Amino acid sequence: MVSPSEADHELAHALAEQTAERLVAVQQRGIDLRVARWSLERDGDISSHEFLAAELQRERPTDGLLSEEGDDDGSRTEQRRVWIVDPLDGSSGFGAGNHEWAVHVAMVVDGEPVVGAVGAPGLGLTSSTKQVPDLPDRADRRRIVVTGRTRVQVDGFVVANALDAELVACSSAGFKAMLVMGGHADVYVHDGPLYEWDVCAPVAVALAAGLDAVTTRGERIVFNQRRPVVDGVLISRPELTESVLAALR
Repeated sequence: MVSPSEADHELAHALAEQTAERLVAVQQRGIDLRVARWSLERDGDISSHEFLAAELQRERPTDGLLSEEGDDDGSRTEQRRVWIVDPLDGSSGFGAGNHEWAVHVAMVVDGEPVVGAVGAPGLGLTSSTKQVPDLPDRADRRRIVVTGRTRVQVDGFVVANALDAELVACSSAGFKAMLVMGGHADVYVHDGPLYEWDVCAPVAVALAAGLDAVTTRGERIVFNQRRPVVDGVLISRPELTESVLAALR
């Protein structure tokens, strides 16, 4: 089996949802016990990785795996089907006790992100290639550009200025992508390197929903590279993509 099956989409959705639910419990327990920020962050990273790695080994033992918290010997690059996961995207926010974090579960076939799910409990949703919501209409609202806090003064400002848009900053690539998916924003931009696990699941879900999801040079993103780094990401409503790319140029 090389091409994705319906069961692959269902598995990604279920794992993102289940991992997010487990992390909500871990976070609340840590807050109640006044666990140190760094310790709560570590607990979240490790527990979610161990759960996802075990479930994928049980359910898809012949597929490759790339996880932020796992060891990577490069053997995955020899495989056509590879799961790319970020067990806890936005772990610093998780450790601080806020809701700006997400769980990413994706699967690529020959480098193409064909299966994906992002669980964002802080937004009350899990979006996936199994269950893609319709994009809300934002035509009568002011445009909103979302970016990371370290990008506000660079690409965030440039794009927001070009679109005459409001600029919002928050943590977690998955959380920001889900703001666009949920109709709370129009563009997510990060014009700098990111790891594949940061963006693979958000890109898969965004593409399935009809959004554009490309590098900040407008190029298709190919995953499962030996050096798993992406040269920036843009997730955008299609009618705005060319304006954003022009501003970044």
